[in-house]
Amino acid sequence: MATEVSENSKFTLSLKSIIAIVMVTSSFIGMYYSLSMEIAQAIELPASEITRSELDLKLELISKTVMSNADKLEKIETQVEKIEERVYELK
Repeated sequence: MATEVSENSKFTLSLKSIIAIVMVTSSFIGMYYSLSMEIAQAIELPASEITRSELDLKLELISKTVMSNADKLEKIETQVEKIEERVYELK
């Protein structure tokens, strides 16, 4: 039972539906203009400059942190091995 759509077809909407459609459409338009203004402002801002020395310092800090974590991990591994040995002895 297919419905045919022609020139004589009638399409009805309640007032509530029309208001809802208008509200949704206007909110999308508002979000679009708000987003486009934020993009325009972001384009005008100067680019942040990271100096080579700052980058080197950050990389050094990261590598020190990784090495520190590796040392801590080794200590934890030795402690776990000791605990495993003790548990094995108790069995």
